[in-house]
Amino acid sequence: MRQIAKLIWVALLPTVLISLCTGCNEITAEAPEQTLSPREANVLEETYKNTRATILNDTLGFEDTREFWFSIDTLKKYIAYVEQEGAKMNKTGLGLRVYFGAYPQDGNYPNPGFSTVFFVPTAKATNTTAVKGFAPMQSNDENLDGLQALNYGSGGIPPNDYEGEE
Repeated sequence: MRQIAKLIWVALLPTVLISLCTGCNEITAEAPEQTLSPREANVLEETYKNTRATILNDTLGFEDTREFWFSIDTLKKYIAYVEQEGAKMNKTGLGLRVYFGAYPQDGNYPNPGFSTVFFVPTAKATNTTAVKGFAPMQSNDENLDGLQALNYGSGGIPPNDYEGEE
């Protein structure tokens, strides 16, 4: 009788464990402190358009793009690449710096003459101290020279306006 009870328990144990762990693989994520409300994001875009976009467009003679899209999958792969290569270099405090750029007229580039952005991996500089809360306007983090930068997202031509609502 004990053998039968053991067999039943062994057979039921995986089912019990699986039912107890329903949702164990669900990841809960909280927004970081640096997030903006849709209204705040809209104010930033409107300020950019009113103080910079017109000057750029008038100078260039066309409406330049001012928004860029990268897939979540591409960003995850790039972050995994930065984490892997940063670990090989014994770097900590990894991050990404975003640079503005423009595609040259000559060469094999998409959308020659239009703006772009590219990401460059960074690491915490050895002589910095942590700041709680929002990142400072000036980052002392160092670019990780020798690692590839990420580009070739897509930009709106013409740009898509952000119209965030709360």
